[in-house]
Amino acid sequence: MTNALIFSLSFALIAGVVFLCARAADKRILIGFALLAAAYLALDDFITGLPTVAHSLVLFGAHWNWTGKIYSIVLSLLAITAFKLSPQAVGLTLEQSHLKIGAIAVLLFIVWGTCLGLLFKPGVPDAETLAFQAVMPGISEELVYRGIVPALLLGLVQRKAAVDGTPWAVILSTAIVFGVWHGLNYSDGKFGFDLMSALFPFIGSIPGGWLRFKTGSLVVPILGHGLANVAFHIAGGLGA
Repeated sequence: MTNALIFSLSFALIAGVVFLCARAADKRILIGFALLAAAYLALDDFITGLPTVAHSLVLFGAHWNWTGKIYSIVLSLLAITAFKLSPQAVGLTLEQSHLKIGAIAVLLFIVWGTCLGLLFKPGVPDAETLAFQAVMPGISEELVYRGIVPALLLGLVQRKAAVDGTPWAVILSTAIVFGVWHGLNYSDGKFGFDLMSALFPFIGSIPGGWLRFKTGSLVVPILGHGLANVAFHIAGGLGA
């Protein structure tokens, strides 16, 4: 539990620094909202990992952390309600702009996941792995990193309207933080960082963030994330 808490607080510090640096490129990112977004990410990380350190909180037994992802989604819904974020500000709408671009992007995400699977060969997946990867990371992580955090950074609270255009400073800063979240680790008083674990989530986050604003919705990022993950494991199984 202590390791998890130290990691979450350290992650909040890193995220806060990244978001404050992004403010130099986009003055819509206010200091207070940058720190709020960082604190929210730390809380999301902590509750997502909570079932792995407090097994009494596991809702049902499985190899993958279904419970932590469910907790993350519940926290996201609470944050949307508490900060009064509109569906459009978060991207929770089925209405799509540039539908053709979105469809092409989903196909490219599948190709991306397939190539990574053939490269890293994660092994033959079981049914639970495919089910989890198809649903949980895409919904929970895109809702946080491509939905709520960008809305907070842009100050879209109290039902403020979604922004026009592409806020690149927000997209790039959240991509950096998303990569750090995947690559950073802490155990037994020592921090570690796996560059490859951080690099590919960072790269994938850039088009994911752009598509969230280009299409006006989280649908394409969620589909792309989930299908890329599934393609990664299927291709990895074929290449094993």
